Amino acid sequence: MNPAMASGDADAVAVSKRCACCLADKLQRIEGTGDGLARSMADQHDSGGKTDPGFVTIRSGTCVLRVRADLRQCDLLPSLPGGETELAKRYVLERVGSAPSSRVFRFSLSLDGTERVLYYKEYIDRSVWDTLKHIVRASRARRAFRASLMLAAHGISAPDILALGEVRQAFVCQRCFLVTFAVMASEPVYVLLGDDSARLGIEALRCKRDLLRTLGHMIGRMHAQGIIHGDLRPGNILGRYNDGQWQVFFLDNERTRRLPWVPARWRRKNLVQVGMVAAGVSRTDRFRFWRAYLAECPELAPRAKHWARQVHARTTARLAKY
Repeated sequence: MNPAMASGDADAVAVSKRCACCLADKLQRIEGTGDGLARSMADQHDSGGKTDPGFVTIRSGTCVLRVRADLRQCDLLPSLPGGETELAKRYVLERVGSAPSSRVFRFSLSLDGTERVLYYKEYIDRSVWDTLKHIVRASRARRAFRASLMLAAHGISAPDILALGEVRQAFVCQRCFLVTFAVMASEPVYVLLGDDSARLGIEALRCKRDLLRTLGHMIGRMHAQGIIHGDLRPGNILGRYNDGQWQVFFLDNERTRRLPWVPARWRRKNLVQVGMVAAGVSRTDRFRFWRAYLAECPELAPRAKHWARQVHARTTARLAKY
């Protein structure tokens, strides 16, 4: 054999090995664990109940469900693997407006003699890249599932989950969905804040101001615990008034995450997003929200004016585009 050719082959093998090692290292970093791709896939298939206590695994063919343990005998469950088609055979589905990357339906069923309203949300891959990403990271439905449980563990409300579902072929998630309970007697925050304060009575005005303060405290508490919401627009926040107090619920938690600290640009993004209410919210109302937020994040106090001016300017610029 030609020594030069042998040397070239050896170099090619060495390069291939280095590329393989580099790819494996990247896959490990993407998943965020040191146990490699096999661990990532195992975690993706079944959390083993460690990160989602109170839920049990039910397998039906290629579909794996994580279901609330107290509702494991629910009549709804046999229809879930078949998705929208099977659900429509047993329930009256009402299509709910959503982004092109998902399909959402509202329906009702009886649980223990009580009529309950549920939402079925199926996540649609936006591209082939979306499908490939599911090999090395959790599906969008599972990320939303885990984020909702994480919020609850930190005293922050999100709609209660009945079931998570994933339909898989080999390691590829072909379809995923989440079933949640409706938050009854609630309205989106932008609706609740939409009335002009000048036209409100004393009691209604007090309720509106209390909502602004509650919103500020809750978002401040999220950030103080290192939690960033993926899409904090007012349409993704519900408010419910009960026994003289407001409770807010955070929706669309697919990209919500908890970090060791909150990067300034993500904090700013959340604050601009929540401020995207044009009607009914005055500059004084925004100041009420801001003071409540600072009470939970006192580390911002030395630069509070700078932050307030920056967030207000960016919010105003975004509102001007609509």
